[in-house]
Amino acid sequence: MKHARFAFPAAGAIAAALLLAAGCDAYEAAGVEQQYVVEAYLRAGDTLPPVRLSRTAPVGETYDFDARAVSGAAVRMRRVDAEEEERIVRYAEDPEQPGVYRPRGPQNLAGGVPTVQPLGRYRLAVEPPAGDGIDTDTLTAETVVPDTFRITETSGDTLTWREDSLAVTVTRSQYPGRSARFVVSTTAREATRENLTPLAARAFDRADTSRVSLEELSVTESPVINEGNYEVGPGGRLTIDVPWLVANFYGPNVIALRALGQNYYDFLRSQQVQQGGSAFSPGAIPNVIERIDGGTGLFGSYAVVRYELEVERPSGGGGGLP
Repeated sequence: MKHARFAFPAAGAIAAALLLAAGCDAYEAAGVEQQYVVEAYLRAGDTLPPVRLSRTAPVGETYDFDARAVSGAAVRMRRVDAEEEERIVRYAEDPEQPGVYRPRGPQNLAGGVPTVQPLGRYRLAVEPPAGDGIDTDTLTAETVVPDTFRITETSGDTLTWREDSLAVTVTRSQYPGRSARFVVSTTAREATRENLTPLAARAFDRADTSRVSLEELSVTESPVINEGNYEVGPGGRLTIDVPWLVANFYGPNVIALRALGQNYYDFLRSQQVQQGGSAFSPGAIPNVIERIDGGTGLFGSYAVVRYELEVERPSGGGGGLP
């Protein structure tokens, strides 16, 4: 299956990209059946999110959502673990964005669009249009939303790149059956060539600038952070040491910590294996874990906190290599 690109929530916006089924050429053999791709992200405390529906691209073609968008589907979502069964929320396709489905507005939904509840279990069901040439009647997926959490302390709101320690302490984000899993992302507010840190500037200068832009470099993220990578302190608070490699630009940045639901976590950790973050031999690399019945994609959930950080240049004006 050809790689499909997804946007995912980072620092308050759909800002960077996930690679769907990011694998080696061994997974791109001719004859791979076309599938539906569904994508939605539930954020604890926010309203129900939009749902994106498309088709995978044929082998040898580049995936583009607009070109592969699927219209005319029936989309619905509901919370399934509440004491009293919650009403089904039906979605309508955005007339300005084919393939993007949004919860029907307050005029069609008593009480308005529901808020995503921390630790709630949600079920998504998508019925594609008939006669679309793909042998799938319904796509379904479920996700459990992580609990909300908050920042209790940071190492400072103005830090010198690679000279100061970059750390943040948060309350624990509860999740059924396991400890919290996090991803830290950074979004630069002034993503200019002059503000690039030395490592990022070196990489940018070596890259094909027709394919890599400053805007793309403005959002970076850490690998998945699990219990082996943070310190548990008094009251169960968690202190996370953030690698400076997540900061590509001097100046104002937004640091976001996302606690990941299981689907989101499985997707990211398996994606990192696909992209070379393991000792697997090429023929033994496992597929990306997606947890969509009837198709592919990601029905994920997360909780997020953010803070502002000013990244200053080192006293020597550079920063050096690690």
